[in-house]
Amino acid sequence: MSAHTATGPVNRLANFLRPRKQATATENKNVAQLTRAEKSIQVLSVENEVLKNANEALKKKCGDLQDRLQQVEKRLEVEDKNGDLGVDSDEQEMSVAGTGAQGVDKRCTVSKEAQAKSEPSSPLSLNHQLGMSTHDHQLLPPELWLNVIRWATYAPPRLDVPNFEPFLGSLDHDNKGEADAKALKCAVVQVCRLWRDLALSILYEDVKVGRGVQSLVEALGKTYRGEQLGRCVRRLELPYPHTGTITNTSSDLALQILQYCPEIETLVRPFMQGPPDAVRYEFPIRSHSFLNLKRLEWWHYNDATRSGGINSLINVLRHSPNLQYLIVGGEMWTSAQTGNVLELPALKTLRLRRINPIFVHQICQWRLPSLVHIVVDFPLEQNALDTIWQVFGARLCTVEFARHVGFLLSDQITRFLRGCPQVKTFNYFFNFTSPPPIFEQQCALQCISLHAFPCGMVTDMITEAQERIRLHLAFLSRSSFPALRHIILYGDWGELLHDPRFVAFEQTMLSKGCSIEHATGGTHSCNQSLSA
Repeated sequence: MSAHTATGPVNRLANFLRPRKQATATENKNVAQLTRAEKSIQVLSVENEVLKNANEALKKKCGDLQDRLQQVEKRLEVEDKNGDLGVDSDEQEMSVAGTGAQGVDKRCTVSKEAQAKSEPSSPLSLNHQLGMSTHDHQLLPPELWLNVIRWATYAPPRLDVPNFEPFLGSLDHDNKGEADAKALKCAVVQVCRLWRDLALSILYEDVKVGRGVQSLVEALGKTYRGEQLGRCVRRLELPYPHTGTITNTSSDLALQILQYCPEIETLVRPFMQGPPDAVRYEFPIRSHSFLNLKRLEWWHYNDATRSGGINSLINVLRHSPNLQYLIVGGEMWTSAQTGNVLELPALKTLRLRRINPIFVHQICQWRLPSLVHIVVDFPLEQNALDTIWQVFGARLCTVEFARHVGFLLSDQITRFLRGCPQVKTFNYFFNFTSPPPIFEQQCALQCISLHAFPCGMVTDMITEAQERIRLHLAFLSRSSFPALRHIILYGDWGELLHDPRFVAFEQTMLSKGCSIEHATGGTHSCNQSLSA
């Protein structure tokens, strides 16, 4: 009894205290969790406040930029008059046809709000001026943006300049660089509205007709800011398969492209990679006027010529009164009877690819009063070059032999010098040209340009190569060139500049009043004499 009485109250007290201890532990745990939650809420609140402040600062900065832009537009009196090319209620879309004419559209969109806040000028001309605000309220003029974009998208020389430049057309064409430049142009016009406005004309300036011709025609026919996109085109490559006339409407798309591109300065009718007879010419094709054409690259096909119009070289030349640079290649089977003699009053440069004597005879019938430069890509059959020198030699200023191993097989320099004693400048590839004997006749040469591009065919023939160098130096130093004042070196001459034979050659030329210079930077810029 006493034991039960003694232990009963203790058990009851223990049972009473046990749940209180558990409750206290649970409460402490809840308090700790609540404290951590409150701390997290406080941290999030602080971060939210920081984001709000940053957002307000960004809004203020955007507002300031918009105010500056509006001030610039007011000051420059920018007016946005026409803005078609697909404007809907939500966005304005610009469809860019690739320069390769693949029929793929590149999209660049501008929100309606952004369109309402800024009004850029015409992208295709600088009649209206654009401005952009920068640090310290200084304006970056559109001409500078154009230069930046031009250099960023500049491919290696496209060989499409109307002016003559030494050795430019004889170097390998960088197709990868050209493709990279095209891809970059497509990317630039999608950066922002300003860049699109400035770079759109650059994107469309060079067009090669390929697949997706219908899409290309539609793109060139569209207008942007009141001007037709086809007016941006400066260079057009038009392969013969697109001007075939298997039906009387087969060439309509090609003619429509030419209609949309009145500002073309360079037209290329390239060599066909496939068999020429795969293209049929059953109907005549219309002519087209090329009033702004300055450069024409033409590979002649007799079957195409039968259809006339834009497939006929003579027809195109008659409709190109301002042509300055002509490149021709191919074989002519019969000399065309053209009635009146063809006259090209502005033609300054004639480049001859591989042509046959009949073609040479045709060219020698033309009147070319302004011709001063001739570039020969290949020694012609039956010494047909002699006819060229006989007809045009007296008026020529520059003759250039291109990079072709055919010039190693025979002495073409002596024949040229005899036929053109009045030529003042002669350019040739040192390792691709057979060294001539010492020239004893008087001639008017004032400048000789030499290119050091290596010839793979003679790289292993060390003895022969050394002998060729000796003969070339002897020809240059001992021939009768009383007016020679400059020898300009192009390319990488490497160790030859320190060769004792070249050092002696340089001293000999300096004693005769002829400096030896090395071309640097552009094709016309030269350093001072190498000895200096």
